[in-house]
Order: sequence, then C-alpha cells, then structure tokens
Amino acid sequence: MELTADFLARHAIAALSAMATIMLLLTFVLWRLVERFGASLWQYASRGWDAFRASSFAQQLRRVPGLGLLLTHTLTAARYLGLYALGSFVVALGALAAFFELADDIGVDEDFARFDAALATALSRHLSTEILGATALITHLGDAAFLIGLGTLVALILLIKRRVLLALTWAIATAAGALLNRLLKSIFERVRPIHDHGVVVADGWSFPSGHAAGAMLVYGLLAYVLIRHTRRSWHLPIAIVAVALIVFVGFSRVLLQVHYLSDVLAGYLSAASWGLLCVAGLEAVRWHERQSTGPASTPSRMANRPTG
Repeated sequence: MELTADFLARHAIAALSAMATIMLLLTFVLWRLVERFGASLWQYASRGWDAFRASSFAQQLRRVPGLGLLLTHTLTAARYLGLYALGSFVVALGALAAFFELADDIGVDEDFARFDAALATALSRHLSTEILGATALITHLGDAAFLIGLGTLVALILLIKRRVLLALTWAIATAAGALLNRLLKSIFERVRPIHDHGVVVADGWSFPSGHAAGAMLVYGLLAYVLIRHTRRSWHLPIAIVAVALIVFVGFSRVLLQVHYLSDVLAGYLSAASWGLLCVAGLEAVRWHERQSTGPASTPSRMANRPTG
C-alpha cells in the first residue's frame, strides 16, 4: 500500500494526465455509442418489454405480491418519464449507493483510509513548490466564490433568455448542492490531511470535497444546459471540456494535500447523484412537453437540433 502510494506520488502529474486521458477517451467512446445506438436500443428494449409483459410467464409473476407492481411499472415509468429521465435517475441511485459504500471505507482501520494517509504523506515529500503553485491555479476554478459567480451569471442569462423553469432548476440545484455538501461534512467530521507547504490553506471538515462536488455539479449541469441548447456538433466538445474541468479541479485538491483521495471521490459521487436527480426531473418535464405538442421525437432526432 505504501509502495503504491509512493509510486503515485513520484509520478503524480503523469498519473493524473493518464487518468484524465482515459476519462476523456471514455467520454468520447460512450458519447458516440449513445449517439449511434441509443435510439435503436431503446426501441428494442421497448418491444422486448411488450413481448415479455404479454407472455404467460409475466402473467404468473404479476400474481406475486410486490413483484407484480414492479413488473408492471418498470418500463411504463420510462414511457411516462422519458428514457433520459429514467436513465438519469438510475445512474443517480448508483452514484448514491457508491457514495455510502465509500463512506463506509474511510474508518480509521479501513484499508482505503490507510491508503489515503499514505498517499497524502508521499505527496508532501515528492511534489515541488512549482508543481503545487501550478496546481493551485487550477484549483481556484472550484473555489466557492468563483462557482457562485458563474452560477449567478448562468441563472441571469437563462432568465434573459426566458428559460424560467431552467433558471429556477439551476438555482435550486446549485444552491441545494452546496448545502448538501456542508451537511455531509458536518455529519462525517473528517479532519483534513496535514498541509504545511504554504501554497494554499484550507480549513473545515474534509469529507466530501467541496471543490470536487462543486466542479461536478456546476460544470456538469452547465454542460447539460449547453448541450440541450446548442447544435449537435458542439455536444461532444462541451462534454469533453466539462469532464476535463471536473477531473483536474477535483484531483488538484489531492495534489495540494488539502483533501484525501476518498474525499474527492465522495464529492464526485454525492454531487453526481444530486445533479442527476435534477436532470431527471427536467427531462421528465421536457418529455411531457413533447408529448403534449405532438408525437415524441426519437433520441437521435432530438440530438440533431437545439432544444428548449
């Protein structure tokens, strides 16, 4: 464990660059897969579900208390809420479950907690002042003051554009996300790693990281808003820039030793779960608006033009 931590600290910039590259490649590949096969998979899933519901086996399952209700409403919920809304909700639940699993692994005697401490100690030995100074410039993109200013600007632009519902959702999502992070910090009360390099100073509780959570929520939701209101050719570049900002802002806190690795991962997971729940709500509203104005467009068709 100590050897792994020391190796990562010695090659921290290379490790971070490699991880960021992998994340960007995954974003590219997954985005292309969804664009190419998303609509077709949804159609196949819908037809398969209809065939299953009509089968004699499904009729027998409906007689089982509880299971019958779940069976009846699973894909029906997707049709009522929309594919994107249901997908966002499911991923949000997965992120929430992962957060609680991670929170269970940061106890004093847990392996992850020991690795956290070993990595922070190794980074304090191996990172130069020049690297810490450059990292500090990146970390300011996740400062509360910067994100509040950016969030206010986005809300004002949305109001000027008369996107009242979107502006209200943006304001609630970002403000409630900040309050959620403070609440979680007060619940776990984890002490920060020692950071006496003098480049940056952070106080307050450590778990989960506010910078990581803020970057995930604000930049993630901003990417969602931009993608929903720009042409398809802009979608992938927007997603890639958002992922890069989220990765570098979050992990800058680890390099600066003001947060443990698990703090950053927890910040990502908690903010992702809340942000995706907000996206699910917006997508459900969008779905019903499309249903009320005419036949629902397929995901691929919707992706080819700006949407409101």
